[in-house]
Amino acid sequence: MWRSGGGPAWRALAASVWPRAPARCRPRPPARVAPAAGPEPPRDYAVPNGGWSGAMRHHYGRLLGMAAGGAWARLPSYRSARHHLPGGCSRGDGGVGVGGSVPQPLPDPAGAPPGDTRLFLRAIEGDGCGFEYAMFFNAAERRLLCLFQPGPYLEGHPGLTHGGAIAAIVDSALGTCAVAVAGKVMTANLSIDYVAPVPLGAVVLLDGRAERLEGRKVFLSCDIRSTGGDTLHARATGLFIRPDPTKHQPQEDSGP
Repeated sequence: MWRSGGGPAWRALAASVWPRAPARCRPRPPARVAPAAGPEPPRDYAVPNGGWSGAMRHHYGRLLGMAAGGAWARLPSYRSARHHLPGGCSRGDGGVGVGGSVPQPLPDPAGAPPGDTRLFLRAIEGDGCGFEYAMFFNAAERRLLCLFQPGPYLEGHPGLTHGGAIAAIVDSALGTCAVAVAGKVMTANLSIDYVAPVPLGAVVLLDGRAERLEGRKVFLSCDIRSTGGDTLHARATGLFIRPDPTKHQPQEDSGP
């Protein structure tokens, strides 16, 4: 008879098929931190951490060296959209920020949910457990490169990255490229051809670019390949649209 608890044999089989997540991905009790004298700058998640593999670090260093030439800019990545979507960009420490290297929070829009909110790709706790990525943008070519390492919490088939996680990183990469080219945009259409699975922990490179702009529409394309370029994992196209200013007027502050 099937029992929900399972016996030792079942537990052993389950442990062999679904091994425990790395220690860094397991929940930990929150650490007690003394109150800071002032607001701390947000953490930039698009820099090497303990969850990055040697291959991820190697290719990040290669892209960082390419950015040193000036044509490419490294894009910082923050957990909150208030930091991640600045109102203006300027070169800081090799990346893009607001008025320099440290972004300033944007005011909360009307109707914003109270409390802690997180960008979807930065919501998973634990370095290396979810989406590990770093983006570089070339304004002259309207092109974006995204180095991506999927963690164990993005599994679909055993040992392979879920197709939805692939779609999420493609949407984020193309959306970031569209924002850099045309300003505020929203995803209208995303089409993906999955060619070869991406193993968990593998490092792949997304190469996206804005193909053309037509009015408020931004048409983009993207390939996902192994860092060596020999394996095509997926190809995608995207349509992003700038909001119609006549239909999306911000609510004015009525004052106290």
